[in-house]
Amino acid sequence: MGTREPLLDRALRFGRALIVGSGATIVDFSVLTTCIRLLDFTPPTARVPALVAGASVQFFGNRTFTFRAQRGSMTRQAKLFLAYELGALALNWCTYRFLVSVVRSVPPEALSFVGTFVVFIGFAYPMRKLVIFRLDDHP
Repeated sequence: MGTREPLLDRALRFGRALIVGSGATIVDFSVLTTCIRLLDFTPPTARVPALVAGASVQFFGNRTFTFRAQRGSMTRQAKLFLAYELGALALNWCTYRFLVSVVRSVPPEALSFVGTFVVFIGFAYPMRKLVIFRLDDHP
């Protein structure tokens, strides 16, 4: 990218990412809670379908709303998203397992928020911005 993007544009995009992430978190939380409380899954097992459901919301929300990357190849973006999201899913799952084993006084659903946020800030958002939905993407 030749010119530096204005701070306001970056802040607005990050705000849109938080909105999409909130929607994905609601889906994730709903699936996690259903699996733990109604289907009697163990928390680490329940985390897997919850993360997959949230990731689906993330892809379409980020492509259309956060990064407005419709001009890019959806196939390319989907392949990159899948590759990087597998890494994010693994990081989320490992972080969650660690938190559940160490912080026993907090409900497992609440710990999922902490782990997901850490992985979002440190890995998922940077990869989505810089690689998957980069703004200079041309088909």
